[in-house]
Amino acid sequence: GHRLNDGFWHSVHLVARDGSAVVTIDDDDGAEFRVAHPFQLRTGSQYFFGVTGCWVPGCWSNQTTFHGCLQMLNVDMQPIDVELLVQHRLAQYHNVFFNVCGITDRCTPNLCEHDSRCIQSWDDFMCICDLTGYKGETCHKSLYKESCDAYRVSGKTSGNYTIDPDGSGPLKPFTVYCDIREDRAWTIIRHNRHYATRVTGSSVDQPYLGVVEYWNASWAEVSALANASEYCEQRIELHCYSSRLLNTPSGLPFSFWMGRNDERHYYWGGSRPGIQRCACGLDKNCADPQYFCNCDADHALWRTDKGLLTFVDHLPVTQVVVGDTNRSGSEAQFLLGPLRCYGDRNTWNTVSFNRGAALLFPTFQANHSLDISFYFKTTAQSGVFLENPGTRNYIRIELNTTRDVVFIYDIGNGDENLTVRSVVPWNDDEWHQVKAELNVKLARLRVDKLPWVVRPAPPQSFVRLEFDRPLYVGAAEHKMRPFLGCLRGLRMNGVTLNLEGKANETEGVRVNCTGYCQDPPVPCQNSGLCVERYSHYTCNCSISAFTGPFCNHDIGGYFEEGTWVRYNILPMSLYAVREFASIVSSPWQPLPGYNLTSEEVSFSFSTTSAPAVLLYVSTFVKDYMAVLIKDDGSLQLRYQLGTSPYVFALTTKPVTDGRPHRVNITRLHRTLYTQVDYLPVMEQQFSLFVDSKLDSPKNLYLGRVMETGVIDPEIQRYNTPGFSGCLSGVKFNTLVPLKAIFYPTSPLRPYNIRGELVESSCASMLPLTTILIPPEMDPWYM
Repeated sequence: GHRLNDGFWHSVHLVARDGSAVVTIDDDDGAEFRVAHPFQLRTGSQYFFGVTGCWVPGCWSNQTTFHGCLQMLNVDMQPIDVELLVQHRLAQYHNVFFNVCGITDRCTPNLCEHDSRCIQSWDDFMCICDLTGYKGETCHKSLYKESCDAYRVSGKTSGNYTIDPDGSGPLKPFTVYCDIREDRAWTIIRHNRHYATRVTGSSVDQPYLGVVEYWNASWAEVSALANASEYCEQRIELHCYSSRLLNTPSGLPFSFWMGRNDERHYYWGGSRPGIQRCACGLDKNCADPQYFCNCDADHALWRTDKGLLTFVDHLPVTQVVVGDTNRSGSEAQFLLGPLRCYGDRNTWNTVSFNRGAALLFPTFQANHSLDISFYFKTTAQSGVFLENPGTRNYIRIELNTTRDVVFIYDIGNGDENLTVRSVVPWNDDEWHQVKAELNVKLARLRVDKLPWVVRPAPPQSFVRLEFDRPLYVGAAEHKMRPFLGCLRGLRMNGVTLNLEGKANETEGVRVNCTGYCQDPPVPCQNSGLCVERYSHYTCNCSISAFTGPFCNHDIGGYFEEGTWVRYNILPMSLYAVREFASIVSSPWQPLPGYNLTSEEVSFSFSTTSAPAVLLYVSTFVKDYMAVLIKDDGSLQLRYQLGTSPYVFALTTKPVTDGRPHRVNITRLHRTLYTQVDYLPVMEQQFSLFVDSKLDSPKNLYLGRVMETGVIDPEIQRYNTPGFSGCLSGVKFNTLVPLKAIFYPTSPLRPYNIRGELVESSCASMLPLTTILIPPEMDPWYM
């Protein structure tokens, strides 16, 4: 026999005669064991069951005693009376229990899923998943991906693949052809109506029913694929000879097609749902203008109506019904193309929770096993992703801390939990995937690509998971510990929950992953970055030269005559590293604020003195960039890229009027954009023969140039006695020197100051419009 220790009852028959013996197991003729060579068999007056003939104390045998159950004992075709055994009238026994079998039937009910086979040992059971298409402890998880697009992402090329659109759900996997391209993968399913089907003798009362049988898949399985796809199409054609199709928009169609859920559809390929027309009816070019299909002209010649059916919720086509070929000479032929689908609309079924809301779904029917997967994105410290409470069982998955995702459950043994802990926070406003599984064997949890955290279950912990309350998504029961952020692609036992269908913006749940940064009440100013908090938002001013709640507070300083600031862009030690890297052809990564082919410079100033150097960028070579106030009070920009300097007049009128002025300079290779105050942006070009690199920036000077080495004489002309006035909002690429001085965020001091520099907003530019702060965001609003 095979696996006779599987915990099930087995029958054994021994038939012995002089010279022959036959042993048969489980009445299986193929399991007979025959002994046909000559021998003699003599029995005594005693039969021993469960042990050998040596069972009394002091008698030794190398045979193992039997552990298990016996019933229906027969000797020489006579049944043994168990009651006589119990009364010691027929036999003696030791450590035997009557009328009870201590072996538990661990395969009833069968906890193995998807038609897999259950086998058991003395204290456990196992599921044989061979040839089922599933894997896992209870054969719950599918071996195959949900769609061709999933195979594309994993690097596969075009070919035949097995897919399982509902994952661990009840529908079986099936084989399709995947047309995998660079941007998408088409899933193609063929059927028995690919070639023309000729129809004659049909009428409205007795139509021809062209049943569509898809290869390797049922209608339900193909419908699951279409339902999960972003787009599907199926071409349908009708060639007609004196055979009408839809007849008139108000009349009963002669022919139609049936789709998902056996629904009838009275529009043809190339048209839209809800209107009884063909493609030519939309284009207004039918054979007879008074009809909306070519075939409805009822001409005694071949006409054709064809086009694509693209409304996903109606596909696939399951039947084509033809009903007007019973007149003399009338005939029709129909063709149906394969179902073609791409994309995954389930994965991007997304909502955002903005203020303590929860979505309610019907009670989760888990049965014997459950698997849950979803993606989350948040900046919150904690929150419950989902919970299904119950009187006896419950499950909950939550962000417990910024680094801990926890799966909490009770399957009858009290509260238990699994925790996936990360070295980096989960609330980084990036998408993270969570997978959780629970069955009679174990529970496990995984986030992103971290290892599974597994907890074995006690033997036979539960037979059926039972929840008797609704499923909450986005918070725990009674909206406790709400989640703030985005959820998408929530699947439970292969079923995608339609989060978008339950979203209600008035209750704080929006469709798509949107928060306040999409349309902030007060936008972040001056290159500030909006940081989504989902219940509110903040402005990150780290790369802005401004500060404040909306990066709108100017940071400036008052320079007395002779005061100057030097900010180190590239220290000499790093310049040496760069030069060595260029010698050995090693890639060089530019530092912050260091970009060879482009610059972005902005600042405000106010002064009444001239001449002066406002801003100067030196390099380790002869290149430089300078913004100057000339003797006549006009503003000038000087660049040296490689050879001779380039001079650009920024203004023709004096700027030494004591009023604030704003300067913006952007260079992209050989194109220069400049703007002063609110004047139009000026575009100018460098010569094609000029090097487009500002090579090796070294220091940024404000107020005066105190650089070692040779300085352009024209710069020296304006360098004395030095700038006197205000500078604010100074930014060179990502460097903000005045902010680093007055609002330091690092113990490093990459700058030097000579003279008296006092924080001041005297060069601040007033905005064109006043920033209106909503009452709910104004702490002083009464």
